[in-house]
Amino acid sequence: MRLTTAAGALAAMASVSACSGSVSIGGPDAVAEPELEQRVATALAEQMNQPVPNIDCPGNLAAEVDASIQCVLSVTGDTTRYPVDVRVTSVNGDDDVRFSAQVGTTPLPADG
Repeated sequence: MRLTTAAGALAAMASVSACSGSVSIGGPDAVAEPELEQRVATALAEQMNQPVPNIDCPGNLAAEVDASIQCVLSVTGDTTRYPVDVRVTSVNGDDDVRFSAQVGTTPLPADG
């Protein structure tokens, strides 16, 4: 069954225990914020067969095993937001970073 409402999409995304993906970074230092956001969003959407969500990360992700960053997931048409823990699982050479992304099950507080 495919959920089509914004609330349904968020509920489906929040029920994901984790997803994984990889990023080619073109250098050894970090995954750039825009690339990270796009890859996490795409991986979540593909795993859940849902529209691509909005992912907002506060910066770059260091290309080091166990480096992590807290991002925020939202979907267009809904103000509910969920935390997403993105963690580097492996780094292969200078340009391949693999990561896992885990969506929290508790929504973040509303912006005040």
